[in-house]
Amino acid sequence: MDETGRVLSNICNVVPAGVVCFFPSYEYSRRIISHWESTGALSRLASKKKIFQEPKKANQVEQVLGEFSRCIQRCAHDGGSLTGALLFSVVGGKMSEGINFSDDLGRCVVMVGMPYPNIKSPELQEKMSYLDKHVTGTGGRSPGQALVENLCMKAVNQSIGRAIRHRGDYSSIVLCDRRYSRPATLSKLPSWIKERTCSYSAFGPAFAALRKFFVEKKRQQQQMDL
Repeated sequence: MDETGRVLSNICNVVPAGVVCFFPSYEYSRRIISHWESTGALSRLASKKKIFQEPKKANQVEQVLGEFSRCIQRCAHDGGSLTGALLFSVVGGKMSEGINFSDDLGRCVVMVGMPYPNIKSPELQEKMSYLDKHVTGTGGRSPGQALVENLCMKAVNQSIGRAIRHRGDYSSIVLCDRRYSRPATLSKLPSWIKERTCSYSAFGPAFAALRKFFVEKKRQQQQMDL
């Protein structure tokens, strides 16, 4: 949790405007944010980006998104110490489907961990059991295991696909879990993301690449403004 906090803090240092951070579950979201509050990590994040959290009620989503958007616009105009806003969301939650984080709303999407479904769910157990009995496994995995992995990656793709919404848009996607570097997992990412994916064993080189990406985007924008 501490390492994730440091990674997110570094990301917020170099990414302008909006950052959207997805957690794998509501329980994990609650635990990690509570931990960051106790260690001071949340305060450090708040010194760079105004923090918003996915609301508990569906009828509050539009209000939170509106405040998130206005904050980003205000920070860009004011040029103060806050460089934008950070939104904490949950994979499969109220903000991971049907809502777009285009342009400045989502200059970086961070995926913390892998959102595997609850394998203790009776419905999922029944599906896994049926597949294991009637379908031949491949790649050393049972059909039931393949189903779980496919459900996980479908949820990931729905979340990270919220960011880049048109030809001129750009965003960085940070997958914070070494399991994403496995070939079988990478193969389940959309082709337009997979083709541009770089895997790093440590955050240092990844951070350098991220910083270089946004320095170049800023340079391109300045040239366009001339």
